[in-house]
Amino acid sequence: MNCRRAATPLENTICKNDNLRWLDQTLDTIYRSRLDQDDTRSIRQQYAAWEASLQTCTTDNCIRRAYYKGINMVSDVKTDFTWQGQWWNMLAPHMSGSVLQFSRSSEWSIDTDIRVWAGVNREEFTAEARKVYGMVLVENIRDVSDCLILIIPRQDGSLQVHSNAEWGCRLIMPNGAFIDGLYQPAEKDPRPSATLYSLGVLPTNALDQKFRALVGDDYQQFVDTANVFIYENDRDNMGATVVSMWLRGAANRQTAMIIYTPQGDIWAARLFPPARPGGKLQMHYFTTRDDKTRLPRTLDIWKERYQDQ
Repeated sequence: MNCRRAATPLENTICKNDNLRWLDQTLDTIYRSRLDQDDTRSIRQQYAAWEASLQTCTTDNCIRRAYYKGINMVSDVKTDFTWQGQWWNMLAPHMSGSVLQFSRSSEWSIDTDIRVWAGVNREEFTAEARKVYGMVLVENIRDVSDCLILIIPRQDGSLQVHSNAEWGCRLIMPNGAFIDGLYQPAEKDPRPSATLYSLGVLPTNALDQKFRALVGDDYQQFVDTANVFIYENDRDNMGATVVSMWLRGAANRQTAMIIYTPQGDIWAARLFPPARPGGKLQMHYFTTRDDKTRLPRTLDIWKERYQDQ
């Protein structure tokens, strides 16, 4: 729905209601995804028939039901889905995630526990969700208002989750966390172990292996710090790539920087809290160069940014 050009009573009703507009956006996202995967002629015909049925609605409730029916149609919902167990978001970023736990499923409702985190930021929610057209709608999270989460069971046994993150759910989620994504069942996190190469911090597996050999036991700490990472300027003018990284929610206490050149030179450091409270941040420094004591200007400026705090 192009709300900037809304003209009919139906269009204006949808555009002036946040929740209806969210359902419209969700349906559009799923519909376009199906067009990329399946028989486009059949999907277009189904969508056209649904769109015609939507035009008959004259109330919010009718429009809402029509959208749930349309989402069910274009999603190809698995109707005999078993709502139980623990489900992990496979699309969440490294050191972030979300988990859904289902219990006490009845004909019309299901108890849902939700955990979300991003770095050290985390939150837990409990809700009684209702079943609608083979899907589950979380709309009554305890002590929360305006957050809507639609959980769609897919034919391959996974769950697709869409939330109104642009307004309702964004207000309650920890900084940097999100619940939207594709979920798989598992007792513990099923996502493969990350490397600096798989995360995109280092451009090749060969460089990743060279870095691993250089830093030894500190390698996993570098990986665990790469929750958020950005490129920074090479202040030494070496033609190097500079990657700064940190753990969300602990950027002033757990951070690292890696510098590498096309010739294979590496400089890297990570800052971490002292063993005893009240002390200054500790630093481990590594380089492939013979001089192991002199920091490049880029690293020195970065270090002072944190150690002076």
